[in-house]
Formats: sequence, C-alpha cells, structure tokens
Amino acid sequence: MNVNPHLQFLQQHQQQSQNQQQQSSSPQITQLQLQQQLQRQQLLSQQLQQQQQQQQQQAQQIGTPLSQHQHITNPLLAALNNGNNSQSNNNTQSLSSNPVLQQLQLQQLQQQQQQQQQQQQQQQQVSQQSQTLRSSPVIKEVWASNLEYEFNNIRKFIDDKNSIIYASIHQETPGIVARAIGSFKTNTDYHFQTIRCNSDLLNLIQFSICFIKVSNNNQVSNSIIWQFNFSYDLMKEMYNEEHLAMLSQQSINFSLHMSQGIKHFEFAELFIDSGLLLTDSINWISFHSGYDLGYLLSLLLNDSLPVDEYDFYTWCNLYFPNFFDLKYVSNQILSDDQQNRSNKPSIEYLAEELQLLPISPNIRQLFNGASTNSSNSSQSQQQQSLTSTLHAYLSMECFKELLKRSNYDSNELLKYKGYIWGLGSFNETSEDSSNSNVNIHNLSHPINNGIAAPSTPSTAKSGLVHFGRI
Repeated sequence: MNVNPHLQFLQQHQQQSQNQQQQSSSPQITQLQLQQQLQRQQLLSQQLQQQQQQQQQQAQQIGTPLSQHQHITNPLLAALNNGNNSQSNNNTQSLSSNPVLQQLQLQQLQQQQQQQQQQQQQQQQVSQQSQTLRSSPVIKEVWASNLEYEFNNIRKFIDDKNSIIYASIHQETPGIVARAIGSFKTNTDYHFQTIRCNSDLLNLIQFSICFIKVSNNNQVSNSIIWQFNFSYDLMKEMYNEEHLAMLSQQSINFSLHMSQGIKHFEFAELFIDSGLLLTDSINWISFHSGYDLGYLLSLLLNDSLPVDEYDFYTWCNLYFPNFFDLKYVSNQILSDDQQNRSNKPSIEYLAEELQLLPISPNIRQLFNGASTNSSNSSQSQQQQSLTSTLHAYLSMECFKELLKRSNYDSNELLKYKGYIWGLGSFNETSEDSSNSNVNIHNLSHPINNGIAAPSTPSTAKSGLVHFGRI
C-alpha cells in the first residue's frame, strides 16, 4: 500500500500539536472540552483516511505513485497549509484559495477600508469645524441692561495704536413714510430732502457695528459685531406698515424692544463719548449709506438735519472723517468701464459677485439668535433673528475682499473716501450745486456723477403718530 509522505507529515504534525496543547493546557479543562477535542480528532482522522483511500485507488489505476510535490486539492488540507504558511510568513501571504476563508478575508479588508474612510471623514470634519470656529464672528447683543458694559468693551477694543480699525454699520429702520414735494435745485437735493424728512420723523429699531483690525503685516482679525436694540413702542412710533410686517417676519421681537430696549438718548451720549467719533483712526463702511448717515446724524445732533445739503456733508465729515460707501467703492473698483458699472440693489448682490455666498451653515446659525448675549436669562430665552447684524457682517466681508484685491493698500482707497452713493461727497462745496430747478415727476432714474441716485417709493403706508424720542 502506497502512503503519501505528505499526509503522514501532516498527521504527525497534528498529533504533535495536539499533544503539546494537552501538555500545556491547564488541569482545569472540563470533560466537555475534552470530548469536543476527541470528536474533532476523530473527524479529522476519518477525513484523512478517506482521502488516502481515494488517492491510493487513483494511483493504482494510473500505475504511478503520488509525487511528494503533487498539489493536494483537499480543502481541509489547503486550509491547514494556508494557516501554517501564513504563520511562517508573518501574515504576508495573499488571499487563501479556500472560498470560505477568502470571503472572510475580503470582508475584513472592506471593514478596515470603511473604518479608515470614517476616520478620514471625521478628521476632515474636525479640521473644517476648527477653521470655521477660527473665522467665525463674535456677536454681542446689547440691551438697556448691558449698554454701558458693552461700550466699555468697545473702548478697550479700539484702543490699539498698532492696527488699522474698520467698522461697518447697518441699521433697521421703520421704512419710508414721507416724500419731499416741491421744486429742487438738483436731483440729489430731492433725494436728500427725502432722507432728511424720514430721518427726522422716525426712530431706529436696531443698529449694528462690525469691527475688524488689520495689523502691520496685513493680518486680519475675526469680526466682532455689536447689535444695539433700541426701545421701540408700536403704539407711539410712526412706521411703514409693509416694512414693519417684513421685519416681524424676520423674527424681530418688538415686545422685547418695548420692554428692554435702549433709550435713544442714552445711546447717543455713550456713542459720542466712546472714542469712535470725531477721529480719523476709525474707518467707517456702509452700503448705500445715505439713510445710515441721516439717521445717525439726526440722533447724534438731537435735532433736525440741516436743510442745506452742504451743511449735511460738513457734519458727516466732522463725525466720520474716514467714511467709505461700499456701493460706490465696489462700482469704482470692480468696473473699469464707466458704461458697464452695474447698480447693485443690495449687499447680497455684491457678496455674490465677490463669490462670498453662500455663507457657511455654522456661521449662518450665529445669526439666528445664537449670539453671545451677556444680558439676563429672560433675554436669552427670547432670542430674535439678527438681521441687522448679518448685513453689517456681509458689508465687512465684502470690504475685506476688496481690501485684499488692493493688496491691503489703504492709500488706494483714499480716493473713494467721503463719497455717498447717489448724493455727493463730503468734500463738496456749496458752489458745486446747480441752480436749475428739477421737477420731481422726472426723477424715476436720476443720475449723479455717473451713478444712479437712490430711488424712493411712490407710495408709503404709515402707522400711528410719532411723538418724538422719549
């Protein structure tokens, strides 16, 4: 009888390994475990005997003995061989020829790849979140309870002689309730008189200031935004009903403004004493700034705006020496051709042109009431949408992009200083005004210095009578 030496070697190897396991096993092995081992050995011996008989029969029919190097196709022996070879080769062998083991190995590889992909995704998310946190603005809501505290923080922030400070502003107003009538010297005079009438009649609802610092090596700091919420009583104020309904849809809490809002006189006193005004160390930015300057100047003067446009420019130049109208600056920088300059109706259009939209969802959440509120708990529970703050933030982001395109050369922007979109310049004199009369019915699209002047709605709904700032 011909016996395969390879099979004998495998049997001896199995018996030796079994003897070693029995010798090295603990005396605490239970009888059930011993029975299971014996059953496994019997099954293995039966399968080996059957395989030997089949091989002997085949060898007798052919007439030649099996070679020691002949390939054995028994799946059990292949599995044993694969296990021995993999241990000797330190797990460097490729996939097993056994289909069951091959499938298990493939599943393990797939699981490892999935785990690696998940780890990479988690690392990317963590890095993106860290970058977003580093670039996220700091938002502070200001009410009557923390007004003096936040103005003290503003004084500390601007007390920096080694950086250039930029401040963008935006405000929420009750809309337009009055239009100027009569004959006017120029197109801009008509629109200035419309601004003057509404600024003197109406009160601010919200006012936001967004600050950044640019160091000597052109490092730009994160934006810090203060939103001031003014006292506003719908039973006493005059307003445009349609505009106020739009503000209500934007989640402005008028009941909170009425009970905890800032008195306009108190804000004006602290604003004048803050060090922000009457100095050229602060660079002011606003988009379509006619109404922003009109409301602020009327509040700071505690009086009606000057009737003459030149006097208005004089006061603006006194309080805001370095002022830039972002709508005017962007049209001058982004459009080389005078005829191709487009009229951007809102800050969103400019942000889209500068490829700053859409805003990151993590940053967008900050403007949905999740702001840094240092006021009491009752205010933090009644959060409101930060509409004015979002516009101030977008204005600053657009200006930062324009500043970046000019290689942070502040002197390059000085030639645009003091220009108000649709009105004129702080440097304009009274002799620059034309003496010709203009009919207001022909002012649907007036032009001033090559750019369109601000339009005024032809109709306006008003609420109750305005009783003044009390």
